[in-house]
Amino acid sequence: MEKVLITGADGFVAAHLIKELQQKSGISITGIGLKESPSCTKTIDYLVLDLTDYEAIKGLLEEKRPDSIFHLAALPSVALSWEDPWSTYRVNVLGQVNLMEAMRRLDLSSSFHIACSSEEYGKAAPETMPIPESLPFNPCSHYAVSKVAQEVLGLMYHQAFDWRVIVTRGFNHTGPGQAPDFVVSSFAHQIAEIEANLREPVIMVGNLEARRDFMDVRDTVRAYRIIMEIGKAGASYNVCSGQAHAISELLDLLLEMSGMDIRVEHDACRQRPSDIPLLLGDNTRLRRETGWEPEIPIEKTLADSLDYWRSMVGKAAQGPQG
Repeated sequence: MEKVLITGADGFVAAHLIKELQQKSGISITGIGLKESPSCTKTIDYLVLDLTDYEAIKGLLEEKRPDSIFHLAALPSVALSWEDPWSTYRVNVLGQVNLMEAMRRLDLSSSFHIACSSEEYGKAAPETMPIPESLPFNPCSHYAVSKVAQEVLGLMYHQAFDWRVIVTRGFNHTGPGQAPDFVVSSFAHQIAEIEANLREPVIMVGNLEARRDFMDVRDTVRAYRIIMEIGKAGASYNVCSGQAHAISELLDLLLEMSGMDIRVEHDACRQRPSDIPLLLGDNTRLRRETGWEPEIPIEKTLADSLDYWRSMVGKAAQGPQG
């Protein structure tokens, strides 16, 4: 990897991926996103560019001619995909068509990583856990269907043109910097606001019984880098910890870290139309073929997430500095 392009460079995962890649010298990183001035603009060549604009995408690839593309850009919310399925498919599927068709027409041979999702497996039976990559897809949301489409689309280009396309099926990843739309970050954000006396000591929650394979985002992006370096072309890899945690367990750990007396209340609006009771992945292929192992314990992930929101809430409370 010498000339890298990251789509969705203004996002949560990309911020950590950029730090991971920059630990190696000699890598030039171009990032595209929709935010005007994310923090990554200080460390990479960042451009505001809409993935659904084919001519703009083609122009960028013609100018930069990257040897490696980390395709992270997506509308990532299961809940929002129910509210606006049209945008989910337009960005996630047609955006990738734009990238790959631009590559084909420019005769580029970039290694292409597609960040897909464990949501592709859907409501897998308990006896199939931990889920191997061989389990058939059973998507249960528009977001999940869009990710299946992205994976199949990418592997079609691999087969048709012998491109080095690699797919990751990420299970739940979290950590500092994640938006409060996601469960761990939502809990941490609410707790930080309660500690700062910005809201009543009540935390609103959805389904606490669901069990998920949570992993630190920093372990996730390290897997992405290693897979891009030595992963097999045309392969799909589960990126997961191999351990499932109940949402209630994570909430209890965060509440213990706070030490405040906080009441928990259920919010019906936080329930999904088709929630999956258990999602646990098998990371054997990733470990066997690359030597990667998860390193960061869930307690550190939660503590760092809470500290991140404490910092952000504190800055917001101080207001703009003159």
